[in-house]
Amino acid sequence: MKRVIVAGVGIALAVALTAVLLIARLAINDPFGEAPHPTDAAMLAQFARVRPSLESMGGMLEQDTGIERLGPNFTRPEPAPIGPDRLADYRARLQAAGIAHGVSRYRDAIEFIVSTQGLAIAGSGKSFVHAEHVHPDATVVDGDVDAALDTLADKDVLLQRRIGDGWWLQLDRR
Repeated sequence: MKRVIVAGVGIALAVALTAVLLIARLAINDPFGEAPHPTDAAMLAQFARVRPSLESMGGMLEQDTGIERLGPNFTRPEPAPIGPDRLADYRARLQAAGIAHGVSRYRDAIEFIVSTQGLAIAGSGKSFVHAEHVHPDATVVDGDVDAALDTLADKDVLLQRRIGDGWWLQLDRR
């Protein structure tokens, strides 16, 4: 009888330890195994290379007013309010510019989503945003957005850094 109890306690402890280790791993690492967001320096170099292409796509989106979101394999609304050739053109341009997660339009802003982590409801994204004004919920930073994030106690924020006339580098952790 003692051996059965000892074995049961041992199994329970092993299960509890496994659960604690799994939770610790998920808390420390990205649970989806995604690469970290690119650094500001890498994104600024990318922006310098692809800005004309982003501006061209911004002009296209001004013509295609029905597009709210265009990702690598979906559109909103669905079906897309543009033809398949135009949709393929957008996707080829986004891929060539290194915009892995597509484009989103909200209010008077166009967001080119370079990197995402986690879930839409509990993740983060790093983007280039074309907008005349800062987002009303954003905190504007003068330097590196990642370094600014590290100084904040509340990490549930939207940070924007001006990188050009009408252009922002954005880190969205909301």
